[in-house]
Amino acid sequence: MGVFTHFVREAQFSWTFARHLFPGKPSWTADHLPDLSSKVFVVTGGNTGIGRGTVRGLLLKNAKVYIAARSKDRVEHAITELREETGREALFLQLDLGDLSSVKKAAEEFKQRESQLDGLILNAGVLYPSKDALTAQGYDATIGVNVVGHFLLHRLLYSLLSASGRESDTSRVIWLSSIASYKPHSLTYETFREGPERQHVDSIEMYAESKVAVVMLSTYLAKTCVEDNVSSIAVDPGNIKSEIYRSSPWYLKLWVSALDWLYWYPVEYGAISSLYAGAAPEGAGCNGKVSAMWPRSFACFRASV
Repeated sequence: MGVFTHFVREAQFSWTFARHLFPGKPSWTADHLPDLSSKVFVVTGGNTGIGRGTVRGLLLKNAKVYIAARSKDRVEHAITELREETGREALFLQLDLGDLSSVKKAAEEFKQRESQLDGLILNAGVLYPSKDALTAQGYDATIGVNVVGHFLLHRLLYSLLSASGRESDTSRVIWLSSIASYKPHSLTYETFREGPERQHVDSIEMYAESKVAVVMLSTYLAKTCVEDNVSSIAVDPGNIKSEIYRSSPWYLKLWVSALDWLYWYPVEYGAISSLYAGAAPEGAGCNGKVSAMWPRSFACFRASV
């Protein structure tokens, strides 16, 4: 990479980060969504953080929503709270993204329960887990959960998405990305599984690469899914007060806490991009692009991967 190209990339990242600090108030909210009473959605990690905010927004518009997550107790607690807040009942789908056999089982269970899927929102993720954390199939936990598990889930459920897209409005696959995706210049595939290279990779870099991979997968799918009346969109939720930091080292949690007053926004704001891209009629036009975090006027940008 040349010096000039490197400078341009660093300047772009700095500008993007600055916009994340002070994005302004959203001009579009979940209230702008149409009635979704005929729609079915799956939201991974929908029991907490941005995912919970996304589920809440969909329920308020009468959608049928499955919360796909690992902990039944945590999901049932969220379902109870959401029922009190929205008057609507979300449904539980057992899913462990760190175990591909669990992903297959979840997809099979969903297909037995539903013949329709209008939106698959791949929201769940981990941030800076233990260095030794691996998935059941031996992938690095960050890559395994954020990328590999979600990739398999969307492939197994794609037939329902395409069928729903052909029968009614465009169905959606939404991939949660991050500002971190703007930073890496490439993917280091050797670090995705246990080995000498993985021991030397920085956890922050691994998370960033997982988000680059998410944008790459979304962009790749977008090349063919339009013929099935499906849109594939990556979304940038912004700097959000989220429980994703619960698996992070103590010093990162301290940093997040110290800067809380400056630019960490509520989960309701974080859910806006997912709701717009995943359920708004105009959001379907973002196929193959990245939906930006709640700007004053919504915009989708072509992915630079």
